[in-house]
Amino acid sequence: MKIRLMPRTLSGKWSVVLSILFIILIWLKMEYSIHVMTFAIAAIGLAGFIISIIAIVKNKDRSIISFLPVLVGLIIILWIIGEMIYPH
Repeated sequence: MKIRLMPRTLSGKWSVVLSILFIILIWLKMEYSIHVMTFAIAAIGLAGFIISIIAIVKNKDRSIISFLPVLVGLIIILWIIGEMIYPH
């Protein structure tokens, strides 16, 4: 089985784009305090996570970059669980 660097399917490419958009927006929010709701930014990251899972499982898109949205999505899920357990 040959492992590629970039995703082949459209859903794999969209998941990577959404994940990179999440990373850029969260960095801008922390660095320059842009006025975008954190919930909206997290929703973008979770959408990339769900699309990435679909691309990996259904479309068998097993590229290295396709696993970035999975990692980002797991971090978002852990962050949401942490906020529910220890709210501020």
